[in-house]
Amino acid sequence: MRNKLLMTSLCLLLGGCGGGSGGSVSSGEGNPTFEDGSNGGLDEGGEKELVALGVDSVRYRITIENDWGVEDFPQGFPDDAHLSLIGGATHNMAVSFWEIGEPATRGIEDMAETGMIDIFLGDEVVPAIENGTADSQFSVRNYTDPKIDGVPGTTVFELQVNRAYPLVSLVTMLGPSPDWFVGVSGERLYDDTLGWLPELKINLPLMDGGTKTDVTPVMGGPDIIPGVAIGYVVYDTPTGTYQPSDVPQMVARLRFERIE
Repeated sequence: MRNKLLMTSLCLLLGGCGGGSGGSVSSGEGNPTFEDGSNGGLDEGGEKELVALGVDSVRYRITIENDWGVEDFPQGFPDDAHLSLIGGATHNMAVSFWEIGEPATRGIEDMAETGMIDIFLGDEVVPAIENGTADSQFSVRNYTDPKIDGVPGTTVFELQVNRAYPLVSLVTMLGPSPDWFVGVSGERLYDDTLGWLPELKINLPLMDGGTKTDVTPVMGGPDIIPGVAIGYVVYDTPTGTYQPSDVPQMVARLRFERIE
């Protein structure tokens, strides 16, 4: 196993507990813009400089704000709503761990159904590190007590990212649920023209892992055999159930902030 294997296990700020993606950059004349319409933390004069192209690695603060709450999802909203364990990797373009429109891997299935990330990290991320397509793995434990009613809160942690492996993928189960999760797949933090991005904000839709049939926020339920592709799931107000959709519904926000 390569020496670059990294396991980061952090205690976090979170008001809950528990067991692809956007963020594209458009370049052209002027400052870069991001999918949320911001300029990625640059001021109007571009004085907040992007890190030079030659810098090999930088550190990012990652903040996940969970907006899944009883106000917007009133019927059957669980008392123990939470984000589960967060698992992820820094990697290059030669590997992808999950994609919208593709079936879930065994590790993603287990994460979405149970909140556990052992299979995802051990059977999928570690082999990618060993074959040189990923640089590091990370896990974030979200256990706090007591739970906060409604919106579970905010998770904050830090991550070192290498220029040769500028992509970040992460996932976490939105629980309790049959097989729902949020995350990003292959978010790029280093641009060959712009350098290291100072900030990236992404809205996270509720994802359906495609392996369970239940439409309410409870764990378990009948399996879908074989599993179907990962897709969006949205709250249907008239019925109080969650249904597959081609249109995403945002339930969380993710922010990458470069720190020196």
